[in-house]
Amino acid sequence: MNQTILDCFVALTFVVICLFAFGCGLSENAATASTRQMVYLCTETSQTVVASQQQTPAVNPATGRRTLMPALYCRKCKTWYPAPPLELLQRTPRAAVCPKTGAPLATDGPLPE
Repeated sequence: MNQTILDCFVALTFVVICLFAFGCGLSENAATASTRQMVYLCTETSQTVVASQQQTPAVNPATGRRTLMPALYCRKCKTWYPAPPLELLQRTPRAAVCPKTGAPLATDGPLPE
């Protein structure tokens, strides 16, 4: 009987340790996701803005209005362009190319100041 109680205690301890370990990992990933930065283009001013990743149109910290759209970078002409809607990117292969150079646009590039 004592062996059964000991086995249950060991199993319960293992479950608690696993829950704690997985719980800590999930909260860390959620915190990291909420602090990711990305480049946006303001639809009113055409200025590039670095802000935390959020639903678009995103809130422009300078104006408080939802005028920020995701931006893509051309490495050839070193310019940020507004990203086309996701459905257009998925359907049209040439949707993510630079309008000036025809080079592919990227989600990463030098952060604007």
